[in-house]
Amino acid sequence: MKNKFLRELNAVITIGMREITIFLKSPAKLIMSLIFPVMFLGMLGGQISQNMGMNMGFDFNTFMLVGMLVQSIFMVMGNGVVSLVEDRDSEFNQEILVSPVSRYSIVLGKIAGSAVASYIVFFFTIGVGYAIGARLDIAQFLVLLAFSPLICLAAGALGVMCIGFIEKPTTAGIVIMLSVMAQTFLSGALIPVNHSTGVMALVSRLLPMTYCVDFMRGVFYHGGNVSSAVTLHAPFVNLVIIVTFTTLFLFAGTTGFVRAEKNR
Repeated sequence: MKNKFLRELNAVITIGMREITIFLKSPAKLIMSLIFPVMFLGMLGGQISQNMGMNMGFDFNTFMLVGMLVQSIFMVMGNGVVSLVEDRDSEFNQEILVSPVSRYSIVLGKIAGSAVASYIVFFFTIGVGYAIGARLDIAQFLVLLAFSPLICLAAGALGVMCIGFIEKPTTAGIVIMLSVMAQTFLSGALIPVNHSTGVMALVSRLLPMTYCVDFMRGVFYHGGNVSSAVTLHAPFVNLVIIVTFTTLFLFAGTTGFVRAEKNR
């Protein structure tokens, strides 16, 4: 049992280190990941804050910073998981699938490596937030850092779900990009969705990123006067929803991915 656990752990670490190396050796992916915080947080967020943020009753720069931290994790994690499809061209998947390790260890290795890479963008986004006037103390920073692995796992699970039934790397990349961008605008990452009604409210409640953003804001503003104004649900409710869809996505996505590889 111990030897099996060590073998699985070694597989997760090895695959994770490979993903970190690939990310660092892909300047285009790194630059694109860093551009989005500047565009959305630095440019869009700065304009909204200066023109409308003063009437919201809370610091809009800080509000948007928390949302963009979640968005940046989803972006990097999505791009990282897409490499599962890209590896088909190099036959790397076939080599690791015949090895005596769990398929979930392979997927978790991909997610772990992408998660480490996402922290580069995580800290950069905080720097952009400070540049536009967002403020968070050490305690708030540590809270965001402590719960960020949960968001990485949730984002990775969503990516696995997407690529579990897609065979072409280009298609997988487009699907992930469109999924993250749509959620960026509809989940509350950029603008509040508390008072959305009708179709917009329904769509926002169906998006996984909505609950991740709401959870992070819930723990960030916990105990504060503005918590009820910037969150939809209590952190525990969001946590239950996140754990539920993460588990379902990991299972369904991994099953679909392995089936696709066996059918090749």
